[in-house]
Amino acid sequence: AIHPSAVIAGDAVIGPGCMISAGAIVNPGCVVGRNTILNTGCTVDHHCAVGDHVHIAPGVNLAGDVTVGHGSFVGIGSCVVQGVNIGEWAIVGAGAAVIRDVAPRTSVVGVPARQRT
Repeated sequence: AIHPSAVIAGDAVIGPGCMISAGAIVNPGCVVGRNTILNTGCTVDHHCAVGDHVHIAPGVNLAGDVTVGHGSFVGIGSCVVQGVNIGEWAIVGAGAAVIRDVAPRTSVVGVPARQRT
């Protein structure tokens, strides 16, 4: 399901079963896996790779060349700088500023984002 106000680059690859909400933007060279949610007003910049079963929450901004591993959750209003990798099944808390890689199966929160203990 793709909302009519979503903007998706012509060369972006969107997997089956995805939901792309109102105002979401997917820029050139992106690949989005199966059963993924790109929620309201999120931006997925150039050459990002978003895995299967991912939820990108409302207002999230992924810079270019970001990789989001399978099953991960990126919380509302967070941002991820260029070239960062978010591991499989990781959680990024609301409003976090992710400036370095996030290990698989970990949670990060804050500005800058740090592993939650």
